[in-house]
Amino acid sequence: MYFFLAVLETTLISGIFVLAVYLMTGLTGLFSLGQGAFISLGAFTATIATLRFGVAPPFAMAMAAVMGVFSGLVIGIPTLKLRRDYFLLITFGFGEMVRNLLLWTAQLTGGALGIAGIPRAAGLPLIAASTLVILFLVANLKKSNFMRNCIAIRDDELAAQAMGINVYAHKLKVFILAAAISAYGGSLFAFNIMFIEPNLFNWLDSARLIIIIFIGGINSLSGAFIMACFYYTFGEVFRFASVWRDVILGVIVICVNIFRPQGFFGSWEFSFRWLASLPRKFLPVKKEG
Repeated sequence: MYFFLAVLETTLISGIFVLAVYLMTGLTGLFSLGQGAFISLGAFTATIATLRFGVAPPFAMAMAAVMGVFSGLVIGIPTLKLRRDYFLLITFGFGEMVRNLLLWTAQLTGGALGIAGIPRAAGLPLIAASTLVILFLVANLKKSNFMRNCIAIRDDELAAQAMGINVYAHKLKVFILAAAISAYGGSLFAFNIMFIEPNLFNWLDSARLIIIIFIGGINSLSGAFIMACFYYTFGEVFRFASVWRDVILGVIVICVNIFRPQGFFGSWEFSFRWLASLPRKFLPVKKEG
């Protein structure tokens, strides 16, 4: 039972990471290979604040989110006016820079040995509540005028700019929000598994998050989240065959690109109205008379 609870906790935390990337890639068209850096910064900020300075875990998690906002500002302000391919390369460099910085500052971060003995301050109730709140936030943002502008930027940046949308400001806000969510998720991860080290998250993990969103469907928040839950649950339950997880993911990516480029779920979104309509679809309709 404990194993399945641990798998559920890990899957929900990974779902938070996917939600952050969905804001950027799914709704705004930004591709970042630096999300692993924000996750690591959040995890190490919260851990160091708690173990080195005696900060209570809830305040340390808030500090992690603030670190995400600050690092998002530092990276986003000078780079988001660049073309998307250059932005992608810069986020890749940022991710590697953070990883190596954490390795070199071994006296503070533990270096390659990492930091153990972190208090377990993030259990299933906190993780589940955090996931639901962030999912609710992203779902409502998707319906807002702000996100409609972001979707217009994703589809055609020049046309959106011609319509009077401040492309740079929208991108910056989304990037900062995604960085804050990723950093907060990183703090949950640290307080859940009670150990962190700089190599836990790298650019490959960031790339997987983007791939999961494309498989689920960039127009479907529900699809991206469901695909994230499936992928990470499969990886945890079948950890003995973790190499095959990425092999299967690669095959799925090829098949989706060829046969269903809009993703498995297309534009479908979960709603209680859709849930209520299921009985009418599968139960026979009684004819009068």
